[in-house]
Amino acid sequence: MNETQFENQVRRLLAEACGSAAALREGVDLLESGLLDSLAFITLLDGLEDMGVEIQPTQVERESFRTAAGIVELCKTFAREAGVVV
Repeated sequence: MNETQFENQVRRLLAEACGSAAALREGVDLLESGLLDSLAFITLLDGLEDMGVEIQPTQVERESFRTAAGIVELCKTFAREAGVVV
């Protein structure tokens, strides 16, 4: 999977987990807005795991999950380490 495909897939997964495309808007704080609540967070991590990207919440700072862009970058880092993204 190339980087663009991966990014698009992560963004789709994030929107589905949050239940709203508003989660993808630039500058939206997912944690403060409540879009990324605990259930959405677990759903997101579960979906990422299905994609071959395993992120343990204790491995990363909470701040990494504040924006869609931050989540995409975090996921790309873990995906490269797992050999998912080329």
